[in-house]
Amino acid sequence: VLPGSADAALEEAVVEVLDHRPLERERGPPCRVTVEPVGSCATLVTERIAQGAPGLLDSTTAALLHGTILLDCINLSPAAGKVTPRDVACVALLEERFPELPPRDSIFGALQAAKFDVTGLTTEQMLRKDLKVLSSDELALAISGIYVDLETFLLRPGLLQDLEAFCQARGYAGLVAMTVSFNEHHEPTRKLAVYSRCETLRGTV
Repeated sequence: VLPGSADAALEEAVVEVLDHRPLERERGPPCRVTVEPVGSCATLVTERIAQGAPGLLDSTTAALLHGTILLDCINLSPAAGKVTPRDVACVALLEERFPELPPRDSIFGALQAAKFDVTGLTTEQMLRKDLKVLSSDELALAISGIYVDLETFLLRPGLLQDLEAFCQARGYAGLVAMTVSFNEHHEPTRKLAVYSRCETLRGTV
């Protein structure tokens, strides 16, 4: 669950994993693993809490779950291709129990603006903001979610030097920058840029 990270010492303390993507490696007992194809992991958390004691779900927790599901599922927009009926059901459940929650459009707009705000961030900070790492015995490949369009990202001053420094400092053989932007209908546009000093790896990716 915590491969090669500074938190690896806590590995045995992990008793359960909730995720909506397949895990890179199997976890044996006593760690329970629940992987379900939903748009947001917060949906799985909401379902679990809703099955518990009545007082377990308070207004603060509800607001956190509500906002996270809306952000992950692009305001429940079918056009984005992420939302599932379970995500919709959990948002409805939270709104029914806590009618004082902000309107969906309002909270999604605020969270989306904050997520995509890269003002003042260095390239290294942008690469770390939404970073995942695929690793094997032979190499590690970084995948960074970048919240500007690809053309804007490629025009950043000193980009190649920054990418090289980022990979060298962390031992990555290469990096995939996955940019995403949305139109007014919440439809995503995704583009990829691949960086590696290894020509074979670039071609393979």
